[in-house]
Amino acid sequence: MSFHNKIDEWIKEAEARPESALTIVKLVANRLRELSERNEDLLAENIALENGTRVEEYQKRIVHLEYQLDLLKRRIGADGEDLRVEASAKSTEAAATSLLVYNARGKIFRVELNEGMTEPGQIKNGLSAELEPPRLLAVPSNGEVLLLFSSGRVSTYAVGDLPRVEPGAWTWEQAAMPDEPRAGELLACVTPIAALPLSEFFLQVSRRGYVKKTMTSMVQSILANHYLGKGAMQKSDQPFDLALTRKQDQLAFVTYEGHLLGLDVNDLSYTVEGRIRLSATDYVVGSFLIRPDESLLCVTQAGKVILRESRSIEIANSPMVKGQTLIPPARLGQGVRFMGAIAARAGDRAAVLDAGGRIRLHTTESIGGAGAVEAEGLVLSIGRIPAEGGKS
Repeated sequence: MSFHNKIDEWIKEAEARPESALTIVKLVANRLRELSERNEDLLAENIALENGTRVEEYQKRIVHLEYQLDLLKRRIGADGEDLRVEASAKSTEAAATSLLVYNARGKIFRVELNEGMTEPGQIKNGLSAELEPPRLLAVPSNGEVLLLFSSGRVSTYAVGDLPRVEPGAWTWEQAAMPDEPRAGELLACVTPIAALPLSEFFLQVSRRGYVKKTMTSMVQSILANHYLGKGAMQKSDQPFDLALTRKQDQLAFVTYEGHLLGLDVNDLSYTVEGRIRLSATDYVVGSFLIRPDESLLCVTQAGKVILRESRSIEIANSPMVKGQTLIPPARLGQGVRFMGAIAARAGDRAAVLDAGGRIRLHTTESIGGAGAVEAEGLVLSIGRIPAEGGKS
């Protein structure tokens, strides 16, 4: 029944039963209020359409959807086939893997890897002056990465746009700086974002073990405003890692003093939350998703390796716990510390950076068998290189 017909009915009702007039007036007033609000919404919509605001908004959405579609095509291949093909059958640029070596000042080396490579290069001069050790990340050469700065600012960059360095000796003056850190900023981490269209959350882990998840449905706003947030609460804390996850995923991180914590992504908060109880000198050195067919490799400053199967990682159900202890108290008292940790499966390789600036590649099987990695002096960083077809 139309509003006009309802008015006629209400008038007859009021004439027949005057005691119901007040109730009828309230009904009419509520309906008029609803119509007025709807009219204001339609007026605002018309104004937005007339001045182009709404059209511009739709255009931005279309551009962003095309961007995500492009990421998806790069991940699964333009022909719809997964990139899990033998290198001999598809040795194109699209299937190549690049190793990124980056520091907190925003400098990034990119070297392309091949199957037989054992020493991609060496950084000469300057490691001792680093704010913290450079980090290693293997990504598809045709992919895209997101740079997260200590301020919470973000930017994206195509891997292929980073200048390549040839295997050999490099200095930081040869490195690219795709986005120079602003005053007071440091480059906290670089993460691949090919899985963005298939993911539900951004998951941040800070140096002090604080965790925050953000829905990827907000990515258009995040990228447009170049801001995700620090994911940390303490002034002395800063972002350490950023991962793309789904509800059913589990994540773990390892600390400098040998603590391991597993987390269920679905149980994590959308606000910054402390998840582990750390000493004043402890901090996170490795963060990764837990997969059933992977093993955890933690490396000490002396190159010793501790292996744990992923199924041995306990999932913490409450915040501010101590986590599992991987370095016994006696060894901790002797100065043993972890410099990094990765989760890897059979066939993967590990890139290891030592204090001499040398980067060496090892199979995970050889590392596990020897229980150590070769290094010139102390080990500074370790990164995973997925086997052909693996996802970084």
